[in-house]
Formats: sequence, C-alpha cells, structure tokens
Amino acid sequence: MPYSFTKIEEDKSKTISFVFSFLIFVYFLVFWLIALLTVHYFQYEANPQKFSIHLSALRFSHTLIILGLAMIIGYIHWNYSTSDLIQKILRVLRAERLNPKDHYHQMLQNIVDEVSVATGGKKIDAVVIPTMAMNAFAVADFSGQAVIGVTEGVLARLSRAQIEAVVGHEAAHVVSGDCLATTVTTSLFELFNGVLRGLESIFKGGGRSSNYPSMRVQSRGGGAAIIFLILVYALLAITKLLSQLARLFLSRQREYRADAVAVRLTRDPLSLAEALYAIAYRWRGGGLAAQELQSIFIVNPVFSAIDENNGLWSEMFSTHPPIDGRISLLLDMAHSDVESVIKDVERQAQKPRTAAPEIETSSVQWVAHKDGAWQGPFNLAQMTALGWMRPETWVQRLGDNKVQMAYQDQDIRHVVSKAEDGQTSGAFECPKCCLPLTTVVYEGTEVYKCPACGGTLVREKEMQRIIIRQEIGFNERIIKIAEGIQNEGRQPELKVINRDPKTLLKCPKCNHVRNRMMRMFFTEAYHVEVDKCFACGMIWFDHDELEALQYLIEHSLDRSLS
Repeated sequence: MPYSFTKIEEDKSKTISFVFSFLIFVYFLVFWLIALLTVHYFQYEANPQKFSIHLSALRFSHTLIILGLAMIIGYIHWNYSTSDLIQKILRVLRAERLNPKDHYHQMLQNIVDEVSVATGGKKIDAVVIPTMAMNAFAVADFSGQAVIGVTEGVLARLSRAQIEAVVGHEAAHVVSGDCLATTVTTSLFELFNGVLRGLESIFKGGGRSSNYPSMRVQSRGGGAAIIFLILVYALLAITKLLSQLARLFLSRQREYRADAVAVRLTRDPLSLAEALYAIAYRWRGGGLAAQELQSIFIVNPVFSAIDENNGLWSEMFSTHPPIDGRISLLLDMAHSDVESVIKDVERQAQKPRTAAPEIETSSVQWVAHKDGAWQGPFNLAQMTALGWMRPETWVQRLGDNKVQMAYQDQDIRHVVSKAEDGQTSGAFECPKCCLPLTTVVYEGTEVYKCPACGGTLVREKEMQRIIIRQEIGFNERIIKIAEGIQNEGRQPELKVINRDPKTLLKCPKCNHVRNRMMRMFFTEAYHVEVDKCFACGMIWFDHDELEALQYLIEHSLDRSLS
C-alpha cells in the first residue's frame, strides 16, 4: 500500500516535535552544567583542602534562578540575532521584489496567492533571485512575516504545475513553523558557539586574548582555571556537535514533511517529483549566493555525496534527505515511475519556442504636402528628421488613396507630437532614429524597440532574466549573425570598436548630450557590440544583436552540458 502523505506528515511531525524539545532541553541542561562547573571552581578557589565534587552543589532555588537566567539570556540573544532577520537573509541571497510588469513574476505572484488561500489565508510575500540556478526557499519570523523565494531559473525552466508544487513545498515550511523552529534553535546555540570561539582564541593565544583576561598558571588557582576552561570547552564542543547533528536530522525530517504537506495543498505529487528531479540533476546551485544557507533551500545548492547516500554517516551529516528517496515516495503516491519523470522533464526542456516580436512599420513610406507640392517618399526615420512636419500636415501612404493629416495616422502621429521645444511627451527615443521607442514584451519582460531601425533598449537588471529565459526561438538569420560574431571573436584583430566621440550615442533615458553611451563588447566571452550608459544602466542593441547574444550564450551552455 502506498505511503500516504497524511501518514508521512503525522510521523514526521511527531519526530520533529520530539527532536525540537530535545534541543531545548539540551540548551538548558548545558546552562545548568556550566553553572555547576562555575560553582565548583569558585569553591575550589576559596578552600582547595576541603573541596569535593557534588552534583547537589546547586540548591533547588539556585537551579531555578540559573534556568530563569538561561531563559532571559537566550531570549535576549535570540531577539537580537533575529531582529530584521528576513531582510538580512534576502540581502545575502540578493533577492529582489517581483516586477508587476514581468509576465513570469505575475505568474509567480498568482501561484503564491493561490497557495496562500489553500493554507488558510496566510500572508506570504514572494521574491526572486536573478540567477540561472534552480532552487527555492522560505523564511519567516515571529512578527508574522513570511517570504517564499524562487530563482529565475525555476521560473524559466519549470512548468506552471511544477512551480506550484515547489511553492507548495515552501509554503509547508511556513505553515508548519519550520522556519521559526530553525531560527530559534540556530539562534540559541549560536550563543554557545560564540563562547566556544572565544575559548579557542584564548587557547591559540597561549592563555592571552585581547577580548578575554589572561589566565596564568603561576597563581594558586591558575591550574584550576585552566582545567575549568578545558571542561567548559569540552562541554561546549560536545554541545555544538550534538546540536548540529540534531538540527541536521530536523532539516531532513522537515523536507519529508514539507513534501507531504505540498501534496496535500496541490494534490499533485507527480509535479513535485518532476520539479525535484529537474532541480537536483540540472541547475541546483550554479551562480547562487549564500550557499552556506543550504538548509533553507528545497534542494542543497551544492551537490553533496553525503546527501545522496544512505547509511549511518549520511543520516548523521546530510542537510537534506536523498533526492531519490524523496522522489520515490512521491511517485509511490502518484502511481508513477522514474522513467516517466525523466521523459517529462526532458520534454519540458525541449518545449517549442515562440518567434521574437517584430514591429513591421519600417517598410511603409509616405509623401507629405509642403508649399503646395507633395514631397517624398519618406520612410519613418526620414519623416522624423523633417523639421517642417506638423500635426496638421497632409500626408498620404504610398499605395493608399487616403489623404489625412499627420496626427490622424497612427504610425506617424508620434513623429509630430513633439512640442516646439523639441522634447517628447515621455517615451524613450531611439538614439539613432530619434523615434519614440515602442514598448514590447520580450522573454516575459518589457523592452523598448525602435519601429524604424529595429534596435532594442534594455534595462541592465532585465538582461539576466532575458538571458536565463528560453521562450524566444532563433531563425536562420539570427544563427548566421551569431556564428559570424563567434568567428570574429576567435580573431580579435578583425573586430575593432569605433569609439570616436562623434559616433557615441546619447542615452535615451538620461537624454543629455554630455551623457554618451559607451560602446563596448557585452562581455569578453561574447563579442556582441553594445552601447551602455554607466549612469543609468541602459543597454542599446542594434537590430538582431540581442537575439544573437542569447543564441551565443545558450549554445555555449548546451555545449558545456553535453
């Protein structure tokens, strides 16, 4: 009979509660033992001849006081270390807020909202990490704030159902209190770890430290002091090892339980199995910051043989349960097999692509009426350069008998919408044609294209998303251009960048003559020539250059994976 998600959730919840209670017990026990050692040390200092060791050296009232102090100190340390914790973690991970105009981000927000409803209305924020890596995480604090984050690689390479399963897994960590429990235990035992590091500095310094008073063996109690420190050090070292093992065990159990809760929320164990397979065996950690926070991720960002093996050693020191075991449990629920998962993931990786958006207006020509005669024909770029064009100028498209005023033609009304001072009403202008750029959706995000020359203006922060995503396909023209650029890259002497100040473009955003864009290669690895403004980060690509860059990068990645 398949192992049901409800049975997994119940079993793991009991185990997690027991281990968490054990960690809290160990925390107070260590406090009590340190206090016991301290009392014996001072008793020995006061009267070495009558000194004897008694576990009852601390009266019951003293024990209560010590435990109370432990609670107070632990709470103060925990409160200090968890202050603004979520924002600290997000900064370390370089996570970013969702862009409401980005189609991929809109999809993620919708999924998080849907899962939030399934959890009973828990408010959950969503963020993204701009990296090709495929992973996800969740963090929460006692203020009620909860955040689920995924990488751009997850949004680009997983299907909607698979992303829903991943978000469901991370939501399970939030609603089950896993994030809070991890925060509490890590914070409490970090206090002991700090003392342990201080003692290590004393021993390494020969008994002297700038932060701790030196202790010499010359005095009557010097030997006792050293023994006291050694005993405290040994106790803390054992506590550190014990707490790490327990927390690793908790981390593994939480992943099993989160998988089970995700199945309960989404009713789709197969999609979660596919997502885990795609993440674990493809792009789990490349380019991901703060990999030392591996316990908060759905899959360890760094491949570890310990995580993927069975046995006592792996059970003790791995941060996550073996991926094969997690997938096997999920497939058992879904009544499926690994071969089907592999085929589905491969099929998803080879999904058909769409054509790049094109603005087909550059081939249209017009004639314009001036001084009693028709002038032209002019294309769109030439129309823009005509200094005498006005909204009331009569115009006619070639091949069309309709004569109308310029402001009535939807394709050239923006040409004549300039005020007499030469400024536009707010749209970016093409740095070459001086035409207002048209906003188009490219790889799910907004870019700005010139309807005349076909150039593309992109914000620097959007470039990584465009490169990661693989929605747009490449035609033969783009492939030939990219291969030509690649061949030139093998012979650098054939490619010389013209940086004559007279030819440098004016930044469409900064819109200032003095603020020229720098002409350069996109990177030294990919010799696609671009114009970049270092003041605002805008990047200008000539016609087909953005697509050629994408092809070069994807082709290079395909070769490295093959």
